[in-house]
Amino acid sequence: MPSVFEKPVGEEKPDSLKEAIGYGALNVLLFLMISYPGASFIRELLGWRGVAISPLLAAVVVWPVSVLIVYTEPRAQKRPWWPRIEKVWRWAGAVLYTCPPLVLALTFPLAVGRGLSTGIPTLISLSPPVLLMAFFILRRRWRDRRPGGSSAE
Repeated sequence: MPSVFEKPVGEEKPDSLKEAIGYGALNVLLFLMISYPGASFIRELLGWRGVAISPLLAAVVVWPVSVLIVYTEPRAQKRPWWPRIEKVWRWAGAVLYTCPPLVLALTFPLAVGRGLSTGIPTLISLSPPVLLMAFFILRRRWRDRRPGGSSAE
């Protein structure tokens, strides 16, 4: 059985709006896991207490835009003008996914757990990506040890 990582590049383009909704949600969650710890760390450097929950609100706002981007990008790539705008498109996407959580955490934090010790909010925000990586590592090891389940097939 082929792995997800064995697909040729570009084969996972969403064909329907339903797939675009899923890919858009995945993009927002992954980029939120990247930007949220940074926002939490910056808040702690400034001496602000607690875990900011406002970046989660950014995900709700950014998600529909992400769906639109994921749905239209494969179609835009087929156009003759795509090579001229590709770099701007990529940078705009990166800014869209990472800046709103950072800006909201610093300007409108909606902090909870203000009694937490210094460092704990950043550890809390780092736990989802760390747990996700641990899950992938353990799953891979479990598949490699399972009889007939070698991932090298």
